[in-house]
Amino acid sequence: MKVCRTPLIWCVSFISCFCAGIAIILACGPETDPYDYYVSFFHNNVQGQKEYKPFYFSSYQFVYDDKEPVSEAAVNADEWAAYLGKDVAAADVNRAMYQLSAGADSVLEDGYLKTGERLPDSLANNSFLKALQVRKNPIALKYYRFAKGVEKIANTGYDKWDPKPVDSAALVNAGNAAFKYAIAEKDKFIQLRYYYQAQRLLHFGGAYKEAANVYDKYIAPAATQSHIKGWALALKAGECRRLKDTVRAAYLFSKVFAQYPERRLQAYQNYKYINPGKAHVLALAETNAERAVLYAMDGFGSSAVNLEPLKKVYEYEPTSPMVGLLLVREVNKLEEQYLTPKLLNKNTRITSFYYAAQTGKTEAGQMDQMNQLSSFCKLLVTERKYADYNIGNLAGAYISWIKGDNANGFVYLRAMNSEVLSPAMNDEKQIIQLLLSGQNIQNINEVNEEQLLPALQWLDTKVKGEIPRTKATNFAFSDNQKFTHTASNFYDQVLAPAYLKQGDTVKAALALLKSPMGYHQQQFWVTNLHSLQIARIIRWRKTPPTTPYLNFLADQLGVLKPNYLYELLGTACLREHQYNRAIAAFKQVDANYLNREPPDYYKGDPFIDRINDYPKVLHYGKARGLNKLQFAQAMADLEQKIKTDAPNAPSYYYRYATGLYNASHYGNAPYLINWGWSADDFGRKDIYSYDADYIRTKNAEKYYLLARSLSSNEEFKAKCTFMAAKCLQKQFVMPDYNDPNYSKAEAEYMLQLRSNDYFTELKSKYKKTAIFKKAVGECSYLKDFVFANK
Repeated sequence: MKVCRTPLIWCVSFISCFCAGIAIILACGPETDPYDYYVSFFHNNVQGQKEYKPFYFSSYQFVYDDKEPVSEAAVNADEWAAYLGKDVAAADVNRAMYQLSAGADSVLEDGYLKTGERLPDSLANNSFLKALQVRKNPIALKYYRFAKGVEKIANTGYDKWDPKPVDSAALVNAGNAAFKYAIAEKDKFIQLRYYYQAQRLLHFGGAYKEAANVYDKYIAPAATQSHIKGWALALKAGECRRLKDTVRAAYLFSKVFAQYPERRLQAYQNYKYINPGKAHVLALAETNAERAVLYAMDGFGSSAVNLEPLKKVYEYEPTSPMVGLLLVREVNKLEEQYLTPKLLNKNTRITSFYYAAQTGKTEAGQMDQMNQLSSFCKLLVTERKYADYNIGNLAGAYISWIKGDNANGFVYLRAMNSEVLSPAMNDEKQIIQLLLSGQNIQNINEVNEEQLLPALQWLDTKVKGEIPRTKATNFAFSDNQKFTHTASNFYDQVLAPAYLKQGDTVKAALALLKSPMGYHQQQFWVTNLHSLQIARIIRWRKTPPTTPYLNFLADQLGVLKPNYLYELLGTACLREHQYNRAIAAFKQVDANYLNREPPDYYKGDPFIDRINDYPKVLHYGKARGLNKLQFAQAMADLEQKIKTDAPNAPSYYYRYATGLYNASHYGNAPYLINWGWSADDFGRKDIYSYDADYIRTKNAEKYYLLARSLSSNEEFKAKCTFMAAKCLQKQFVMPDYNDPNYSKAEAEYMLQLRSNDYFTELKSKYKKTAIFKKAVGECSYLKDFVFANK
């Protein structure tokens, strides 16, 4: 017994799964990935690179990366190696100063550093320690001994279970000792480090004025390029803050930010913490370069689209690497605040109110921001003051793609044809070329698919070159998977919707399967594919298509196991009421796989009929729930009996209708035609092609009525009528809680439930039946109807 199915409306099903995926990721899943929470194709590392990585855009974190872009230990080790000579390796300095275990450090301190006895075996070949010994450099050795000796009081940690007060007196005493050593020392390299130790120890001991005095009189005037001066400057900034001169403190932190990448993140965090007001700090700036830094730091703290910092940095220091970094940040903000909502709006028909709610600006306002940013991109390219000016062409092309202005986007790309680009920028150019080409295609066919193929193959190679992400919460790997995210976004948000728009659900499914992250593939495959489409996919899995493009798109079919595919096929046949085809498909599935417990549910007997749907009764007595094959066999058997046993047709129709009802969202066996179960499905609008059964229970109603029409038994007819009433009840759409008129809509919905047309029939025709009396006692809606209409 086959029932005509309505054709798949191109976008509704896909976007339902898209929105569901986003909702799950953002609301119900693990902590939101700060590197992949919005649709992005513009890689954040095309400018700025390692030295500015902490300031890439992410509104989910205070900074993008909480590690300093340069290692302070490495900087110090390099300076020591240069001071001691070519025979000393910086790596050995680093190890001796920063990487020794507690045991090795103790042996070194108690032996070699105190008594001069030979080095422990583990350090016998350390060129740094050997240089101190072999070259008999007593002043360097003396300083090293001092530095190691004060570590215990200077580098104490805080234990909240055993909070010990800082030994301020010991720190101040050690600071004074360091100062005395510095005064007596003639070697400028060692002397500077003693002065730094003096300032540091006095600072930690709370003697901020004395510490600042050491910096002002002895460190600041030193004629050296050593980064020790930068670390001392950071201490000086902290001392100003402690002494309530917050504006100068912020200004000094900005100088540290600009000159010392190993303290850049620390300086930025302190600057933002102080927050004295940009205008006050700008008044202290002495050069345009300093002004540019202050505007940049202000821009790095802004998550809203804000072109002023970018324009000001370019005005004051157009050669600064922060120009490109700020430009990329603004593009990424447009992705988060315009592109992602635009895709949601386009695919789900959300009103423009969504834009304002998410960004505080109308779509027209956001378009104006994009136009302003495009104008800046043109200025950057025209003036060529910024060394990597082609970032303007890349950003301009990408913004054109976002706006749907493909022609102008290609103009930007052609301007780079003879230019030499960095690898990162060349990769970005390829991505934008792919996006513009894909968007330029009005109807995807075999001709233009072949044109897309080389770019998709290139992207595929880039994805395979990245480290696989092994854990959903491994954000560190996520940040290193830029091409993986790009490919996922392209297949999920561009290619699959394009195929759905032209009604090619199979290629849309393959595009989602091709998506490396696979956010939407599973949901789409189990809800949107019809049996003939799944059968075609199974054939392609066995014999891959010969067309190069289709072969590429289908190359992930091998990861899908036969059990999964044949269960998918059989389930689609159940939804289409093609039970013999379903039987054939399920017989290809391993019995253990088919008999597993369904997700979110336990197997039930789908032929139980009850007054109320809740609480659930899965089976009576020794009976057990059916798997999908058993259900298909039972329904096929009922269809055969209906044809061959006319006298008993009413009971067969009734049982058939009950099977359909229990396979719905409201029955005791929804797993038969749907993967998973969600309370959100209750009374929702139709989304999927099988919702006539799963949500609306229309076919169950049809067969209950057919059973009633063939029977002369009043009790049976009353039973059929009540079950039809239950089916009709599911055809009323539950109002959306976010509807501004929710209260009114809810009242109307509840009235529909209590004014069921079948209730009128039950009261007028079957009032004396036992089933009516039982139903009135158990069904509150029927009871309300009866008493309201006495």
